[in-house]
Amino acid sequence: MAEIELDPDRTALLITDPQVDFLKPESVVWDKVGETVEENAVVENLSRLRDAANEGDIPVFYSPHVYEDAEYEEWEHLNNIDQIMFDTRMFDAAGDGANIIPELEPDENTFVLSPHKQLSGFWSNDVQIQLRQRGIDTLVLAGMSANLCVESHLRDAVENGFEVLTVTDATAAAGREALEAALTNFGFIAHETAETDDVVSRLQDSTTVASSTD
Repeated sequence: MAEIELDPDRTALLITDPQVDFLKPESVVWDKVGETVEENAVVENLSRLRDAANEGDIPVFYSPHVYEDAEYEEWEHLNNIDQIMFDTRMFDAAGDGANIIPELEPDENTFVLSPHKQLSGFWSNDVQIQLRQRGIDTLVLAGMSANLCVESHLRDAVENGFEVLTVTDATAAAGREALEAALTNFGFIAHETAETDDVVSRLQDSTTVASSTD
């Protein structure tokens, strides 16, 4: 699998669901995701990616999940993951679960997209228009959870003409089996997969690479 070019003028780091209800022990679904979040050091790896993107002048986008009272009360056609989220009131706008974790507090280089209501923001938030309007066609993708929102964003990004590098150890899932299934699919769908250590150095060096090709 060839390395894709991380040109800072055309590349963004996209992190899905960098929120308490996926990444902190107080999450309402920590019993499902906590083990693999800790095994992969996801919070640390996401923080490293964000800091490296800042150093390389690459913009960072967050695609969060958030639900309001009316949605919990009025939605009628729930699939299995919807039902889990609604039963636990995951990503409740009125609570702490929808908050972005302190380690990834947005800064001046961070764009927080409108909430996605289904697994992919390409269907239910403004991810595509915000990227396209900024001339971005290459994504470094990480976040939560591997076999759900990350994979869905990956599929739709590729279907819409983006090149995608998926970071395999900056994500987790509800159990090792679900994580391994996602990693298998990443290998087929993404233009490239890599681990945090490799991607951090490439993000940091992106401005150097860009200037050498001008």
